Amino acid sequence: MAEFDNLTLYREKSTVHRFAELGDSDGEEQVLEIRSNRLTIPLKLADRTFNCVIRGQNMAATLRLTGFVVDQFRRDPGMVHDAKDIDWESLWSRRLSTYESTYNPATWVSIHLDGEEVYSSGEDGMEVIHEIENLAGGGDVSDTIIMEASSNVVGALDDLVVEHDSQTAFVFTAFAAYHRAAVLERKGGKTGSFAISVYHPTPKKPIRLSYFLGLSADILEALTMTEFLQRVQSMIDDDSISSTPITPPQIAAARNRKKDLMEQITSFEAAQKVTYRPERPTFT
Repeated sequence: MAEFDNLTLYREKSTVHRFAELGDSDGEEQVLEIRSNRLTIPLKLADRTFNCVIRGQNMAATLRLTGFVVDQFRRDPGMVHDAKDIDWESLWSRRLSTYESTYNPATWVSIHLDGEEVYSSGEDGMEVIHEIENLAGGGDVSDTIIMEASSNVVGALDDLVVEHDSQTAFVFTAFAAYHRAAVLERKGGKTGSFAISVYHPTPKKPIRLSYFLGLSADILEALTMTEFLQRVQSMIDDDSISSTPITPPQIAAARNRKKDLMEQITSFEAAQKVTYRPERPTFT
């Protein structure tokens, strides 16, 4: 059986500028900005290891898609040879919430196997990501790779300047008795952290990794919904909500989505032994 002992999700931001003449003076013009979450899974066969990269617009989506990939590989390790034949679109569309598809249409995910794009749910801006992963081949992304990919997409220019920032956001570790994830949050300009652990009912009946990733995704999305609703309430209090595109139906939908997520989280907590360090995140 395939084992996945450690997985790390990185929050990445890459910007590409070029020097240009702006009016009467020289300056920098932004050519590209690439934001995504990126997670690499080593898919190990007897004779070879395939590097599978999962990218996503947000952390929750990235973790859910990772769960799909893990399950597919566990069922059939040979899927790495014909991964494009899997109906990833149906798998993903069934998991995408009504709230996300209605109010966050920019949500996207993608799968890359040794640099080759296997699946992508998005279109806009995916060309440069496809090029980056093709050059990286499942390995680390560097400034040099961003530079070459950008040049291939926007044209070979000598005056491109690249800034690539990669920050650890989620670290999964497997132990004999439990799964553990360390989450590094960014909220209100501050950085915090907490850890989630789920204990196996018995050594012979471990919690499936995809279930644990699903719980982690639900927690992260519930925290995002909580922060969004807090911002909405602040805007209502200072009478500035009318200057935003946020509508009453969206607010109601966000509350319902958060309610569904909290029901899923509490149901998991009731069925399994779940612990948090330093404490359970606050969803209010």
